[in-house]
Amino acid sequence: MYLYKRSFTTSWTIFFIMALSIVSAAVLSLLASLLKEKKEEARELDRSQQLLLSAKVFDPEGYFLIAKDGSFIPAKNKGGGVLVPSEHKEKATARDVAEVYRLRVRPMVVDSAGGLMTYAQAGLNMARYLAEWKTAKPGTLKYLPIYEILPVDGQGVPEGYVIPITGFGLWDRIVGYISILPNGETVRGIAWYDQKETPGLGGTIAEASWQKQFLGKKIFQPNQQGQIDMSRSPIGISVVKGTVKDTLGNSPKGVNSVDGMAGATLTGNGVTRAYKDNLELYRPFFEQLGKNSIG
Repeated sequence: MYLYKRSFTTSWTIFFIMALSIVSAAVLSLLASLLKEKKEEARELDRSQQLLLSAKVFDPEGYFLIAKDGSFIPAKNKGGGVLVPSEHKEKATARDVAEVYRLRVRPMVVDSAGGLMTYAQAGLNMARYLAEWKTAKPGTLKYLPIYEILPVDGQGVPEGYVIPITGFGLWDRIVGYISILPNGETVRGIAWYDQKETPGLGGTIAEASWQKQFLGKKIFQPNQQGQIDMSRSPIGISVVKGTVKDTLGNSPKGVNSVDGMAGATLTGNGVTRAYKDNLELYRPFFEQLGKNSIG
């Protein structure tokens, strides 16, 4: 009996390497596709949570909120997205968030006169339009995206409106939400869900401890007598250097200003510009809300 050692030719070696490369590429491509879908689902969940957070329907600690006697208390999903008071701070599941979002959030657009309409009425594909809005220069698109926040049963007059905000911080684009009460001038809450600012410095804009100071702030700057004219008053929210108390004292400007972040002046300036540039576009809409509120 003869034993022989099989020899591999150069052609066989090349063929084996190519086959291995093709199989590996196919496997990696499949995994990337599967992970991409999962990542997009995670991003969509985060965007939904951040929008609900800005509207004070969701808490940064992961449970729902419901308005009661002028404050917000813990709530839970009793089914179908309907929230009821809860004695405990029950963590919301992804399914809970999706249900509450579908029931309470109604995507709309605003036209140049401040009128509200659905995407269908405007002849728009919502997903494509929002993707276009995110990269467009403020003021270049015909319609402005907005979200109505409906009552707990999903019916009736909106209890607030969420406006997407985009701008530039120190390093890159920053994207978030600001929620306004039906009077068209008072902030209900904010959130920044896409930002690449320096952790511990500019990255503070994504922290709940900094965001909570926006609650109750005004988006219009009053005059020295404390009066607001929605058609003329400067609009936006200013992030001051230092604290509002030390910088503005008892000045009426304090109602539309918030404390800055130590070591993050440029990020604060970017946030200030983002609010000014974006909210200015919605001025006709705020005027309509103000007229309805007075009426």
